[in-house]
Amino acid sequence: MADVPYNYKPAMNNDRRSHEALSLRAFFDDSLLPLQKLVISLRNHEQQVKEDINIVENFVDAVNSKMRAIHGYGYKLREPVLALYNHVLEVADKIPPPIDLNVEAFGMNPLVNALFVNRNDIDPLLKNNPDVNLYLDAHSDNQLPVLYALLTTSMSEKRMLGVGMLGNALIRDVPQQAINFSLHKIHSPCESPAALNMALKKYLFAHVLALIKQEMMSRMTNQPFKPRADYESSVKSLANPEVYLNTLIQYLKVPANLLSMGRTHFRLSKLGIKLDGDDRQSANEFDIPELIWSNHTRNVVLQIALPR
Repeated sequence: MADVPYNYKPAMNNDRRSHEALSLRAFFDDSLLPLQKLVISLRNHEQQVKEDINIVENFVDAVNSKMRAIHGYGYKLREPVLALYNHVLEVADKIPPPIDLNVEAFGMNPLVNALFVNRNDIDPLLKNNPDVNLYLDAHSDNQLPVLYALLTTSMSEKRMLGVGMLGNALIRDVPQQAINFSLHKIHSPCESPAALNMALKKYLFAHVLALIKQEMMSRMTNQPFKPRADYESSVKSLANPEVYLNTLIQYLKVPANLLSMGRTHFRLSKLGIKLDGDDRQSANEFDIPELIWSNHTRNVVLQIALPR
């Protein structure tokens, strides 16, 4: 029998060890992917929790910081405040993308043509706005070829007697409905559509919070004043942070009562008069979103692009 070298290793053992190593590596690879997904999920959850807490704290700062005196105020407010915040985001997503706002758009876009009495009203709106001027001064034309911003305006409807057409005949004292846009204002100048979308959401949420604060202060003011109020009355007063918080949570219960949006289709003459479908005179025809706030005021918020 021939001598076997001292370092001889049977091929079978090598194959078995290679197979075991591959199997072990495959086991770790299969385990590692779910573990990585779990770590990412936990990090995302942690980040989301931080964002939720930040939204609630911003809400408390804006409405009434005295609520922090209540144990567990953040937990109690979390659900209604986040529901309101998500509702505001949904409303923001329904507002159309940016439209061009300049002298050329006045002649081409029916909505822009209806918003302004004449083309000369557009430039002063921009030039007389301090926020827009500061933003433009900080950026050259090359850095900012297009300025994005929000435009708010109030829409009103008035019944009146005017001049109309009956066939080819001109007649007077025709009942008409005139649509007027007023109180135009530019807000939140920024550099891109994405930044504008964020500014829109911030603007809507901040305005909702301001109206909530106003409503709660009004309720406190309207409570009957009792110089010698008994203990039970003082405990039930909105001056009691616990009562204030519970009342506020009830007020937040239906977010759509605090902000909603209607969309109206208009067919207007060049003078802003509503036209019937069979009226063949030159008309501006468009859809416009109108926001309805908790105090029943209504206004239009549009995203605009201002080519420089």
